[in-house]
This record gives sequence, C-alpha cells and structure tokens, in this order.
Amino acid sequence: MQRQQILGSGIILGTILVLSLVAAGVMQHRASAEGSGIGLLWTDVAWLVVYGFAGMIVWKQRSPSAITAAMVGAQIGLIVGAVQIANHLIEAFIPTRPFVLVIGPVLLTLGLLGTAGAAAWARTGSLMLAVISGVCSAIVAALITLWFAISFNLLFAARVDWKLREAFAASGMIDQAGFRVRNILEASSEILVRMPLLAICLAFAGAVIHAWMSESRRALVLAARFLAPFVFALGAAALWHADAIERAARPPFVLSGVLLTAVSLCAAYPIWSAFHGSTGKQRSAGNS
Repeated sequence: MQRQQILGSGIILGTILVLSLVAAGVMQHRASAEGSGIGLLWTDVAWLVVYGFAGMIVWKQRSPSAITAAMVGAQIGLIVGAVQIANHLIEAFIPTRPFVLVIGPVLLTLGLLGTAGAAAWARTGSLMLAVISGVCSAIVAALITLWFAISFNLLFAARVDWKLREAFAASGMIDQAGFRVRNILEASSEILVRMPLLAICLAFAGAVIHAWMSESRRALVLAARFLAPFVFALGAAALWHADAIERAARPPFVLSGVLLTAVSLCAAYPIWSAFHGSTGKQRSAGNS
C-alpha cells in the first residue's frame, strides 16, 4: 500500500470512528438531538462526510508533489492533534489554569499550521499545494482531537457534568447527560469548520513568507530574524493584557495579539530554513 493510500484510509477510518462516537452519544441520550441539537447533529454529519470525501481524494492521488504536500501536512497534523489532546487533559484536570497553559496550546497550533504551509512550499514550490498541506494537517488534527475529546466526555461523564454544571443550569434543559452530548455536538461543529479555515489562512501565510524569504537578500532575512521575536513578544503582551481586563474591552487586544503572534510564528520555519540553506534542496527532492 502506497503512502497516500495509508493516509487516505486513515482519514476515512478516523471519520467513521468519530461518526460512530457521535452516533453512540446521541442514541444514548436522545434529548441532545432535540430542538437546536438536531441542526448541530446534521452539521457534524455533513462536515464529517466532507472529511471522508477528502480522504478518498487523498487515496486516489497520483501527483508526486500533491502526495508530498499531503504527507507533510499529515505529519504536522499528528503533532497538532497531540497538542490538542494535551490541552484537553490540562483543561479537564486543572480547573484554574495559568495564562501560559491557556494560550500556549493555541500558539503552538498557530505555529504548526503555518509551518505546514511553509514546509510544503519548500518541497513543492506551489502555494496551492501549501494550502492543501495545511488542510490535510487540519483534517488529521481535527479527527484526532474529536476522537479523544468525545471518548473522554463519554467515558468520564461525571467529571464533565461537574465541569458543565453552571452552563447546564443556565441552559434550561432537564437532562444533564443530554446537555453534555449537545455540548459535544456544538464543540465538534466548531472544530470541524474552524480548523480547516484557520489552516488555510496560516498555511498560505507561511508559504508566502517562505517564498518571500527565499527570494530576498540575506540582509532582509537577517532583519526578519531579529524582528520576529519582537513581533511575537508584542502579540503575547497584547494577549496577556487582554486576559487581565474586562471581557467587553478584550476584542481589540485579542485580535491584534493573535495576528501578531500568528505572523511571527508563521515566519519561524522560513527563517530557520533560510539560514540553513535547505529550501532549494527540499524542493528538488519533493519534485523528484
């Protein structure tokens, strides 16, 4: 079995597994699919079908460059999935998290998705394939995250119900288990939609930055090398400040902080690659 077939079958099997977990939760607690829950359920099913279709496309892929991009994205997606699992465990067992543990997994995810695009561009020289790499990374990461999160929520129901007790009291629902499963459906919808969209933007940004640096003079790359940490520090400071002020005043600082940190993290791999002189060699190997 060729590597794209292994990846494609993994995506298809992961999609079936997540669908099975969602179906098991809803069948066990039917109140979760009442009212707005039915819309969330069908949204999850529709997006998972799209994910499965993407797995079939990967399975049938024959272009060497496209396969290379997909594999790069899948490898980084495994890392992103591991980061999300760690974040879920930290959130479950550490009720009051310091700011570093809250924002750390988010920044790691941003940087890794940007790296997927930059690394794919380094091997293929194509912005389109770089975006495809980011999407593959997002699909793998989303399936891993949902598999673990849904399994955890179903197996450790008492702990999850205790954590959601205030939200349940404000929801107006009677069945607490049904509310827990509806929360799973809502979170799944957000992950299935937002992860690929975020990956498209970050992978494109990482690829564009890498393309610019590969064509720029060394002095400009050196300037970017020293500027990136300051941009990251400025963005992190904005996020830190947002965490300390009233919720209503946070959006400008959160948006600026995420934008600055994302740009600096997307530049990390291109800067490293530029100073190690590996871009041309990698692209030649990827196209061979």
